[in-house]
Amino acid sequence: MEGATTMSKQLSKLLYYFSTFDGGLYLVANSTNASFILNMKKQNSDYVEKVQDTLVEAGIGCSITDRKMQDDGVTRQPQVTLRSKNHPKLTAIRNRIYIDGKKVIDPHMLTLLDAEALAIIFMADGSRVIDKRSPDAKPNITLNTKGFSYGDNLLLKKAIKETLDIEFNVNRQNNYWYLRLRAKDVEKFESIVGEFILPSFSYKLGR
Repeated sequence: MEGATTMSKQLSKLLYYFSTFDGGLYLVANSTNASFILNMKKQNSDYVEKVQDTLVEAGIGCSITDRKMQDDGVTRQPQVTLRSKNHPKLTAIRNRIYIDGKKVIDPHMLTLLDAEALAIIFMADGSRVIDKRSPDAKPNITLNTKGFSYGDNLLLKKAIKETLDIEFNVNRQNNYWYLRLRAKDVEKFESIVGEFILPSFSYKLGR
């Protein structure tokens, strides 16, 4: 077994991207180490199982339970909560992706970026919309990275371009920033991430 704070590049990549773009790393109670927590719709159980498998392979235990939904009269789809045990590796990652209590894009994480990492971002925060008013319209693909600053979005945009030769533009909506794929790269993007998109998220590729 690898040391407490060392893991393979593959496992580190998965933990970084799962933690940054969907789950979160939290210090609870009086623990000195962080735990990973993810809330997800039951219909995306394949994604939850992928995260679970990653944690288990990394030597970090976890549990999956039904999430208790707020009783406010609103009908919501059933969800589950995945919660890991506290672990030094998760603490090390937390210290890099949370600055002053706010999530950031860690430059080290971007050195691990590849097609699978981009697929994780797309499953977590991506959307694909086609303007049905135009029969020749190409899909409009965006990454809803509005929780990050302009600088963070720019770093992510540049890393994707340098690593995968796919061009996103940093767009603004009110006081938030997000990434929008240029139209000429849509087919290339879908080809690159396609093999890593889990079945429950295949709708995001129009499948």
